[in-house]
Order: sequence, then C-alpha cells, then structure tokens
Amino acid sequence: MESVSPQSPSVSAPAQSPVTQPPRSRAGVRVALSITLALVTGLGIFTGVRVKQAIAKREAFNAERAEAQASVAKKPPSIATHPVPARWQAHVEMTGTLKPWREADVGFETSGRLIKVMVSVGDRVSERQTLALLDGARAGEVVQMKDAAVRASAANLAIAEDNLRRNEALLASRSIPEAQVEQARQQVALAKAQLQAAQADAQFARTGAGQNAIFSPFAGVVTRAPTAGGGVVQPGAPLVHVEDLSRLRLSATVGEDDVPLVRVGAPVTVRYRDRAVTGKVIALVPSLDQGTRRAPAEIEVPNDPQAPLLAWSFVHATLAAGGDVDVMKIPPTARRPGSQDEVVLVEGGLARIVRVGYATADDGSWMVRSGLRATDVVLLSPDAEIKDGDAIASTEIQ
Repeated sequence: MESVSPQSPSVSAPAQSPVTQPPRSRAGVRVALSITLALVTGLGIFTGVRVKQAIAKREAFNAERAEAQASVAKKPPSIATHPVPARWQAHVEMTGTLKPWREADVGFETSGRLIKVMVSVGDRVSERQTLALLDGARAGEVVQMKDAAVRASAANLAIAEDNLRRNEALLASRSIPEAQVEQARQQVALAKAQLQAAQADAQFARTGAGQNAIFSPFAGVVTRAPTAGGGVVQPGAPLVHVEDLSRLRLSATVGEDDVPLVRVGAPVTVRYRDRAVTGKVIALVPSLDQGTRRAPAEIEVPNDPQAPLLAWSFVHATLAAGGDVDVMKIPPTARRPGSQDEVVLVEGGLARIVRVGYATADDGSWMVRSGLRATDVVLLSPDAEIKDGDAIASTEIQ
C-alpha cells in the first residue's frame, strides 16, 4: 500500500486569497484621515496664533497712539509772536582786513651782483629814494659784448649786399641762373634781420647798464629787504618790499541783502581795539562771490602817524546807510537753530521755514527788512529738527 507524504508534490499549499486586500485599504484611509485632521488642526492653531498676534499689535498701536495723543494734549503750547512794525536807522555790519594803501615789490630788470643795500627793514623812504645798487662793471662788459655783435652783424650784411651786386651783374650777362640771384637776395634779408636783433640786444644792455640802481616808487615804509649785498640777483626777482601806510584800505564783504544799502562815499566807522576811526566807501563790486554770496567792498581808512593803525589787522566796521527804513522787529530767539537767516512761521497749524533779510539792533533784536509781514505768526525757540509741514499743536502768542 502506497503511503502519501506531506511533502508530496501532489498536495499544494493553498494560495493567498484576495479577500485580505480590503482591510489594508481601510487602514490607509484611516492614516490619511488622521494626517489631514492633524494638518487642519495645526493650521487652525497657527491661524489662531497669527490672529491673536495681529490683534495684540493693533491693540498696542492703539494704546501708543492714545498715549501720544494724550502727551500732545498735555504738551504746553508753543510760544510764538507777531513781528512788530518799526522804523530803524539802517546800518551794515562788516569785518575785514586793513591793508596798506599801496604796496610794491621792487627788483632789478637785469641780473648782476648786489654790491650795496641802501635801506633796512622799518626805514621810512621817500619817492625815488635809492634802495640798492648792482655792480656796474659787469653791465659795461655786457654792453661791449652786444656792441661787438652789432658790428659783426653789420659786416655780414655788407658782405651779403656785395655778393648780391656781383650776382645781379652776372645775371645781366646771363652767366648765372635767376635762382642763384634769388638766394643772394635771401642772404641779404637774413643779414638785415640779424643786424636789427643785435642792435636791439645792445640797446637793452645799455639800458640795463644804466639801471644798476633801484628806487622806491612812492613814499612808504620798507617791510622787507636784504640784510647785505654780495649776492647775485636775477631779473625781475623781488628784492625790497615797500608799503604806503599813510592811509589804509579795508577789504570787506557785504551780504546780498545789504548791497542796496551801500553807496560809494558813505561813511564807515572802523573799530580798532578801543578806537573808532571814520573812513568811507571807495568801491563796491556789483557781483557776488559764488561761494560766499557776498559782494566785495573797499573802504579808505585814514591813518594817524602819531597813533598809527597796524596794517593787516582784522577789524569790525559799521556803515551808516542814511535814513530810516521800515522793518519788522522780532526777538533773536526766533532764529531756527543751525541756520543764519531762517525763522519758522505757523500757518494753519503747520510749520513753514522762511529766509529773511535782517540786521541786528543794539539790543540783539532782528530788524527784518524782507521776508515777514505783521500778520505772520513767528515761532520762538523752535526745535532744531523742525521741518516744513510739521504739525504745531497749539501756539501761545506773546
């Protein structure tokens, strides 16, 4: 009887049934649903946090605004004033340097050895007074050399002219071509030019030989001079400096708004230390310096030899313009910090910065000639950071 083994190929293991797939699909759906639910929950939590943050920011902003409004409400009103119409004796304040009325650097026109200096620093000299001397021997030698050059040039011209005459005679007999005669004519022209140059050099040397001395061009004071002779000087090199201090010249500048007040001949009071000297305007340049926007002015200042003013001193001056002018008077505290000529007006609760043309009175007040009206409201002691359009909560008029 044949036995049947469990491993017999005739008995096969049962195959997996497809019935097991549906349970796995349901599990996947549950996982997906769980993930989706978690994402939705997380998004809701995130959205809620952001909404709470936005609400918190809005509440903080509203609180800050309310606090700012309360602070503005508690802030005292800004102090302002109206310009006061007034009549004012116009004058212009100036500063500048006192310069000599005239000054000159004097030197020799020719080179040579300086043999004698006739003046010293601080000496008073008269017009045409001798200042220094050159060695005239070398100048004479130069004249002799230039005269010899003139004679040589004259000899060359004579030779060229003689050669031209002989060539013209040969040309008449047709012994030489015309070109050779033309060349002889050019030689004569060149010799004439060389003679003229030599004569000019000789004349210049003779003039220089007679200029072995230099003289003061005007009466004045020597402020620079060599201490001794012996050196070699070059043509045109400054040797002696002379200043005319009989009167002085004040070089000043005038602001653009003050130019109409300045007239040539107007009196000017110059304050030098504890002294006051009256001068007058002698020139006003009708053009402004591009950098400073100011016009140069020249003022003549008399100088007393018994109590002289020092040249090159820095002084203050006041020009009386003559006659009263209409102005608007405001306190100096109206000046906007950091500016020279700006004030702050209050218009409709807003700030407006304007420039004014003014002068300073003896008590420090601003006498404004342009830029303000009597109805304007001018802010006093304005903040340095104030700008056009800034709100001005309230003002109290002084």
